Formats: sequence, structure tokens, C-alpha cells
Amino acid sequence: MTDVLLLGATGRTGGFLLNHRPAGIRLYAGVRPGDSTQPLPVPAHADDSRAIDLDDPTRMREALTGIDIVVNAIRLREQIPARALIDLHDRIVDAQDESKLPLIVHVGGAGALHTGNGRRFWQDPAFPTVTLPRGIAHAALRDHLESETTPHRWAYLIPPPSYQPGGQFTGTYRRRQPAVDERTFLQSSISYEDFALALADAIRDRWTGTHLISA
Repeated sequence: MTDVLLLGATGRTGGFLLNHRPAGIRLYAGVRPGDSTQPLPVPAHADDSRAIDLDDPTRMREALTGIDIVVNAIRLREQIPARALIDLHDRIVDAQDESKLPLIVHVGGAGALHTGNGRRFWQDPAFPTVTLPRGIAHAALRDHLESETTPHRWAYLIPPPSYQPGGQFTGTYRRRQPAVDERTFLQSSISYEDFALALADAIRDRWTGTHLISA
């Protein structure tokens, strides 16, 4: 049995992953601690919940005890600093169960895509201003992960700019390998639910590295 902790279980991507969870795993939903006198809520299709406080290292270590895979589907919003997603990744690494050294699977962002000549999509005039801080942070996270020399394992799955919360569910997806110029991928699209299928496969087959996911 593989124990998986899902961060961002109450978001749309996390919710679709719960709907399409792979067989043979025990899935824990990371939820906010809330009132200590009340039991933690357990989202539909999750096996159980664990309290998550990103600012509490002790609670994070408790949540990651025995965990084989961490899925980070948290979507940080608004004016986040460029290192926000790196810091989140490092907090997960610092809290990991050393007897497991879990795989960390991140839901990526299109801002991290390479557009040739050393540029990223977040630098393109077409990139939405409202999500610019998140785009910059995703590019920084991708660079951080791809330059790691430590033994910590990770996977980074990037959807295209047209990442559609209410998009049609087709039951399929395409997985592409990273490149120095990923501009053709910018014309792709995918629904949140189809992207969740790729996340489920990344868990089941323990993908590592960067993967571009489209319909």
C-alpha cells in the first residue's frame, strides 16, 4: 500500500484527483487544523485527513510521517514573492519522513515554460498580469527543482496556459518532455479533470522530472 498526502485537496485540481485516485493507494487529504475539539473533515473519496499548517514544522512532520508521496496542488494567490513555491517545496522536504524520502509531485504553472532565447512565458506580453507573481514563482520553482543535486525526488507537471476548470472531460491526456523552446505547447489546452488523470498516473507510476501535460 502506498500512502499519499494531498495538499490542496479542497481545490479544483485536488478535488478531481480525489475523483480519479489510482488503485492501491491510501490517500490522506491535508486540511487546516481548525478547532482541536472537532474531528478533521474528510473530503469525499479520501481515506482520511491529516492536519496541515505550513508554518508549523512540528505539525508538518507529523502529517508526513509514513507518507510515500506528497502531491502539492496548493494554488498560492495574489502578490506572492518569487521564492514562495521554493519555500513551500523546501518545507515539505524538511518535514519529510527520512525513512521514506517521499516523492513530491507538484502541479506546475505555465509561467515556467521556456519560450526560447533563455526567456520564460511569464515574460511574454500575453501572460496575464493578474497571475504574474505566480508565473514568476513557478519559473523559480522549476529552476530550483531542475538544478537540485540532493537525493530528494520530485515531479513537476505543467499544464498549458489554457487550463480550463470547467473544460470537457475527455478521459485522455498527452505527456510531452521538456525542451529549450516550448512555444508550441502554448497553443495547447486541457481541462482540470483530464490533468488530474496525469496526476493520478504520476502517483501510480512514480514519475520523476518535468512533464508537459495537455489534451
